[in-house]
Amino acid sequence: MAGTGIKALGTGRFRVSHMNGQANTSGAPPFRGLRAVSCRVTIAIALALLALNLLIKTTDVHNANDSGKIRSLPRQSCALPKRILVWTTYWTEQSFGWEKIFYRQVSRQCDVSTCELVYDHRLLPTADAVLFHPIDLHPEYELPAHRDPRQLWIFFSVEAPPGGQAPLCSMVDDQHVNLTRLGGVFNWTMTYRLDSDVVVPYGRVTSKSSDNFTLTSKDYWSSKDPSKLAAWMVSHCGTPGRREWFVKELVRHMKVDVFGRCGHKKCGKNISIKTLGSFDQDKCNAEIGQYMFYFALENAICQDYVSEKFFLALQLDVIPVVFGGGNYAAIAPPRSYINALDFPSPKALADYLKVVASNATLYNKYLEWKDHYSVELGHPFSTMVCDLCAKLHDPRSFELPRIARSSAEAAGVVLSVQGRDSSGSYPDIESWFVKGSACRRWWAGPYDRREHWKP
Repeated sequence: MAGTGIKALGTGRFRVSHMNGQANTSGAPPFRGLRAVSCRVTIAIALALLALNLLIKTTDVHNANDSGKIRSLPRQSCALPKRILVWTTYWTEQSFGWEKIFYRQVSRQCDVSTCELVYDHRLLPTADAVLFHPIDLHPEYELPAHRDPRQLWIFFSVEAPPGGQAPLCSMVDDQHVNLTRLGGVFNWTMTYRLDSDVVVPYGRVTSKSSDNFTLTSKDYWSSKDPSKLAAWMVSHCGTPGRREWFVKELVRHMKVDVFGRCGHKKCGKNISIKTLGSFDQDKCNAEIGQYMFYFALENAICQDYVSEKFFLALQLDVIPVVFGGGNYAAIAPPRSYINALDFPSPKALADYLKVVASNATLYNKYLEWKDHYSVELGHPFSTMVCDLCAKLHDPRSFELPRIARSSAEAAGVVLSVQGRDSSGSYPDIESWFVKGSACRRWWAGPYDRREHWKP
């Protein structure tokens, strides 16, 4: 048979048969030929692999030379954290107060949290932003001698300007702080005002998705105690907006239970960063929830100033009665509150509250919104500061503003509000914050103003 084959021998050995048909009679081992072939094949394969490897390397170098550079893996970019230097204390508190305010950021609850909060003044040259609480700008915290043009100096306040009729002055360690000396210092503002560079609201109302709300048709009115008409929790008894005078007139026409330092009922403490967690807030909420109405009266009637009092009331099953300068229609669910300043007098308000309290259908109408909206608390519970870090990472935030001045401001009228200038700074922060807040007082009438007006 032509070809080469392997035949079995009776002794258990194997013999290779060749094409010429001759047997292996040399006495050499039977696999010597196979071994020789195997070595030659192995060498051939090794040489082929070596040639292929050299060809691949030659091709890569050739392509790299064609492109003018050697290719490498793409590098992933990682944004460096922005450094926020806190220059002053917060109501005489150092890190405690600021860590509470920036809790959302330091606990990584913000969409953009790559910012760090530092307090060491020696880090000023490395800071991307410097934060000032003007109330605390007493001599111990004098302004830095020089501002790097790449830095943002930020005016921070979540309180309305007291009085609203004079420059903001506050007593801190027996030192007066006056905003008039801070002209041209700040290039960003961070306040509750909606025209701030960074807005810090006291709360937020959002619509529920269609998957998250159900129509309950709950009867809130039937669970109320008819003897508990209205409640008011208050600790500041004399205020710039004169809310206490409004209530003094109101109680002549309806019953109002006053809790706190200014009343005879007690429940918890004044809500602030320092007092949170030191009393049972749920117990107070349950007490207030028994009433028909809750008075969310602001201490100042100023533009956009709507504090936690209102948002906390929205979380309870009561109808808030508001007294302030905010645009409630823009921030609250429809028909979710009663504005005291919409009525010509406290008596007219009292008459309307009595009508609502006596009508189950009308009362429940003011609470139907709860099926469609949710309420989130901000300062002092969980201050909404996330926008600051996000804007520090957004190059568009550093573009110089387009200035649109009123005719009065352009003409240099003394009493007109002065906003930002073309360099991006606030040449008169007192004008922007105090005059721009348009704060006012409540007066029962001309006689009241004549008797109690104190310029």
